[in-house]
Amino acid sequence: MKRFFLLLIIPAVCNMANAQKVSKADAPVPCNGNADLLPGKYTDHTNPKYPSSLKGASLEKAAMLKQLIAIEKVEEKSRSDFELKGCVARVSFSGGSKYNCGSRSVNRYGYQLGIYQNVCHVTEHIVKTVGEYRTVLRVDVNPSFAGGSFHGEYGDFYVTSKTVRYEIAIDAKTGPGYDKDRISNRSRIAQFISEEMVLTGRSDNHADKQGDFLKLINGESYVENWVIGYRYDKPSPKSYRLISRHYLITKPGIPLLVPVTRKEYLEALLEYYEIEKNNFAIAVADKMGSSTRDLSIIKADQIAYEKIYQTKKEKVKQLLASKNEAWLQKQAVARKHLKRDDYTVASNGLLDFDNFDDSDEKSERLYQYNPRYFATDKSPSTKAMFMEIQFRYEVGGDYGFSERLFANFLRHYDMEALKKMLE
Repeated sequence: MKRFFLLLIIPAVCNMANAQKVSKADAPVPCNGNADLLPGKYTDHTNPKYPSSLKGASLEKAAMLKQLIAIEKVEEKSRSDFELKGCVARVSFSGGSKYNCGSRSVNRYGYQLGIYQNVCHVTEHIVKTVGEYRTVLRVDVNPSFAGGSFHGEYGDFYVTSKTVRYEIAIDAKTGPGYDKDRISNRSRIAQFISEEMVLTGRSDNHADKQGDFLKLINGESYVENWVIGYRYDKPSPKSYRLISRHYLITKPGIPLLVPVTRKEYLEALLEYYEIEKNNFAIAVADKMGSSTRDLSIIKADQIAYEKIYQTKKEKVKQLLASKNEAWLQKQAVARKHLKRDDYTVASNGLLDFDNFDDSDEKSERLYQYNPRYFATDKSPSTKAMFMEIQFRYEVGGDYGFSERLFANFLRHYDMEALKKMLE
């Protein structure tokens, strides 16, 4: 009987001990109007707010996890003598998808430290944690630097009648292998990047766009984007501002991006015209197979398009043959649009090119990933080739927790440790 009683009481005592441990950890913290200077809390990647979304094959995930934990430790070290107050800081890992930097396939994945503000509940007078964050530190490994391609992924046009339009992919030939090719064998025209694409969401310094662009791609200093507030105003000390600061961590001595020359752009157009011809033929076949109502228009379009294709190709070939090398080696500038306004006149397909116009205010300088930056590296796709640091911080009002964390980051975060990870 005693043994039976002991068996009953031991689990009960254990449960009471666990309950005391949990209740002590989660016990309400009293406050009086403001929680900004009350103790905060930090959780690493083993205890995220939401489940990890890191994806990939098992070996890839293991390699990415190892890299992200190393990045996590850099941040933790920066706070070794820092007392976290007024917030809950939570680490999470995500990403893993692949994309191509020029001819180099890389995995994109990232570390995030989300900072959730603690506030004092107005009636309960206890500390509550806000459910969403604004202040955040992110380190993205092999980020998709420009978020797409200059001319986009596809466009549409008509040939002889506005009632029949053809949607054409420009990033690869459509067909059975399209989904793979648009990632691993993208057309050259779809790999070009503009300054505007790089700076969008990273810098709103309209007074010196090119200066910020060059600072960023060369890994020199930082750029900032004012998410809330206006950089050219003179705010009061209590004016709320949400500012996103960005640094690019790159290998020394080799630029990540290089200009696209006119010759390269023209050669990319010739490649694209073959893609367009292929994709137009597939679009025609699809329309013929799905409807007979527009059959006469589609047949007329087939005949007319052959002339469009030959004319566009000949114009580009003529430029390549007639211009000297100095002209061809100048940086390419181009308009973003894929086709002319076709409300009144057909556009001659997509990317009907006549000439470069450096004085055109709507044209943009074009860049591409530097082949030399990736040429000698034969490491796995999970290897960190470059990184982007983003620290989005809050200023003004009751956001001391954010200002203190940002100030500590500026003093103690070891960016040189990240640079060594690229070696």
